[in-house]
Amino acid sequence: MKKMLFIYNPMAGKEQIRNKLSDIIQVLCAGGFEITIFATRGKEDATNIVVEKGEEYDYVVCSGGDGTMNEVAAGLMQLTKRPVCGYIPAGTVNDFASTLRIPRIMKKAAQLITEGSVFHCDMGQFNERYFTYVSGFGAFTEVSYQTPQEWKNTLGKAAYFIEALKHIADIKAHHMKIEYDGNVIEDDFILGLVSNSVSVAGYKAYSKMDIMMDDGLFEALFIKAIRNPLELQAALNALVSKKFDSERIFQFSASRIHIISEDAVQWTLDGEDGGVCSEVVMTNHQYALPIICDHRVSEGISQKYVQQKLIDGKM
Repeated sequence: MKKMLFIYNPMAGKEQIRNKLSDIIQVLCAGGFEITIFATRGKEDATNIVVEKGEEYDYVVCSGGDGTMNEVAAGLMQLTKRPVCGYIPAGTVNDFASTLRIPRIMKKAAQLITEGSVFHCDMGQFNERYFTYVSGFGAFTEVSYQTPQEWKNTLGKAAYFIEALKHIADIKAHHMKIEYDGNVIEDDFILGLVSNSVSVAGYKAYSKMDIMMDDGLFEALFIKAIRNPLELQAALNALVSKKFDSERIFQFSASRIHIISEDAVQWTLDGEDGGVCSEVVMTNHQYALPIICDHRVSEGISQKYVQQKLIDGKM
């Protein structure tokens, strides 16, 4: 039988996994898995158990929010032999799962793990840490980890926007020098998002239609300092319409991004506290995370992965 380490966060979302755990395990057992179950109790529990035990298993599956997924992926990135990863979303927004077309209904997500395709997804490195779909700073990026868990459980996505409204008056600009793939820009910025996903906090943040999670590129979006209410309205209109022709909004794709700030900046990684940094290097690790997803995501893309491995002489 295939050996699986199943990691779940009992506090994620509306603590819904407490009532769904039996159904999930039944589906996975029927799929031919021998399962070891681990419940997280605190920060980095998921990372630590993956680092300690991950190579003993064929699959590592997690259930929780994007923060739990981040911890599991961070643990897998530290392994020489990486088991296949699976994700059963149980959080409030679950951008990463949405991009991979993983069902919101937990039993269906478990079924996908037994029937889905393996997709080799890019992973982002943020200095010494990792992120699966987004790193960010500035306006509204602090909202995810500042929003009380009980609000998330009760109000869902609306909780993030309620918390965001409280911080509009506190927007602070950071003077930054941004280097990316041979280009340089220097200005004052109130928001930065570096993503490997079409969706951030439930918002489809980018105008590009061909964003792929295995192309070795980040999608970056930066908003320059807002000097008056008219510029604020113009920036908001651009974000809603995704017509980024405003001189206050800067968008690009890159495989490596180096940011130096004149002051210390609070970052978030996959919606969780990413720490305070004045210098950041972000590197895209192409094809780094083998994860089970909907076959519509992996069709053709997996073939591209195989072709690249043949070119690299690794298959």
